[in-house]
Amino acid sequence: MPAPTEIPWNHARAVEVRDLNADGETVIRDPVELAELARLLEVDHAGAGFVCMCWGDVEFRVRDAAQRTLAVLRLHLGSGLDWHEWAGQLPLLRAEDLTRWLTDRGLCATPPAPRL
Repeated sequence: MPAPTEIPWNHARAVEVRDLNADGETVIRDPVELAELARLLEVDHAGAGFVCMCWGDVEFRVRDAAQRTLAVLRLHLGSGLDWHEWAGQLPLLRAEDLTRWLTDRGLCATPPAPRL
């Protein structure tokens, strides 16, 4: 099986973050914040991919300087991050830190209990 494709963070100039379960939305443009978000969205490529039929909880739309979409990532709280380039969701390396980051911005105020 080939190695999972990497998210094109080196070309990202903005990330639209949208809570799919509420009306919360924010746009990140600051390079320092973009680098922090990229770090928080790092996944464990060695982890087993999980395929889910739901839409997810949070969407991250990564855009370049011309506002072209580079990637649309879906966070499934309690299980992982999904991108169409991967074979299912991959587990996050810093899930708790990402949840705190989202909560600090008024997104996903109440993290769900972990899925069993």
